Amino acid sequence: MKIQIVIVKLFVLGALFIISNHNLHLGILQEREIFLSSYGAWLSNLAHQIVQVTGYVVRFDWLPR
Repeated sequence: MKIQIVIVKLFVLGALFIISNHNLHLGILQEREIFLSSYGAWLSNLAHQIVQVTGYVVRFDWLPR
């Protein structure tokens, strides 16, 4: 349960950073579209980095020689 809460907090914190850094007002349609585009790009980048880290961990030689 704690992991799910941490993940949700990460997503909310990412959204708040995007809103504050771009000074967006989500009540305005054009700015909401900018937010959705930026948030989608952030999620895509996050997924790409997770895949890279997972691939590195899987390829890592865990047993001693």
